[in-house]
Amino acid sequence: MKKKLFIICFCVFLMSMPTILAFPTTNKPTSLFNPNKMSDGTFAGGLGQGHWGNGFEIETIHNYIYGVYWSGSFTRISGDITNLNNKKIGEISIYLFSTIFFGYTRNEQGQQQIILGLVMEHKSNQFVGRIFFSMFKSTPHIWAYLIPNI
Repeated sequence: MKKKLFIICFCVFLMSMPTILAFPTTNKPTSLFNPNKMSDGTFAGGLGQGHWGNGFEIETIHNYIYGVYWSGSFTRISGDITNLNNKKIGEISIYLFSTIFFGYTRNEQGQQQIILGLVMEHKSNQFVGRIFFSMFKSTPHIWAYLIPNI
């Protein structure tokens, strides 16, 4: 009986060796969305107001957005927000699905806020969305033109 108990304990000890020898690493954890991955292209667009007439027509531009995008089962855009004087006032990162988009904006002080909206149109390398929640209160629309890498 003692031999069986010793063998069982020894087997449990051997099976737990990888856990016992594991130690925390100093590297940062790998993100699901790796920013070092080469982008699929760049984008340029804006935040402001518009209306639907013969397509989407821009009425007022409050801020410009530009940066890079990655595409796959969804489109991820990540870039900077500038005011009309081309001074950087924040950053934007959005995950664009077929009917909704969500992400965050971060101002220069590092305060981060969620952005949430509905995709109104997404075709041929451009999209227009209706923003429901954002730190930019007077901007109900977002639009961007996606320019693929060649």
